[in-house]
Amino acid sequence: MSDQDQVPSDGEQPESAEPDEDLLDDQADAAEDFIHGLLDVLDMDGEAEADITEDTIEVRIAGPDMGILIGRHGSTLEALQELTRAAVQHQTASRARLVLDIEGYRDRQRSIVERHARAAAARVLKSRRPLELEPMTSFERKVVHSTLADFEGVRTASEGDEPDRKVVIYPA
Repeated sequence: MSDQDQVPSDGEQPESAEPDEDLLDDQADAAEDFIHGLLDVLDMDGEAEADITEDTIEVRIAGPDMGILIGRHGSTLEALQELTRAAVQHQTASRARLVLDIEGYRDRQRSIVERHARAAAARVLKSRRPLELEPMTSFERKVVHSTLADFEGVRTASEGDEPDRKVVIYPA
């Protein structure tokens, strides 16, 4: 956990945990500008649109032939998201929470991961033995944890180191 991610011992979020609206607007604009610039350099037709949800900037990219920006199993999308986050943080001199989606890939992936997580949890309930899932991106691990948070009879934990970090589902 980095210093920026630590929560005070009293359990309250640090003041910097809730960026102000102006900062979020600046970060959203910076993310859109970065993606538009990248698409221009790559000579790709496409649009980027950023929305702010709570304290997270969600950037959706749409256009023809965007599959190359998604990559195999979303690996290029993950790298592009980190690159965009770094550019936004550099430009605004402030930590940015950013999620990038291309042509609805994350929504489709979320549905697949949710179904897989529920099926795996059902197997754990039946066998009463822990089940280690395949390595996943942080996005996919978060989906598994949130999907199974209210799934009675199991609990989840992330284990291992990147890029082989995975979720283990345990009987409760």
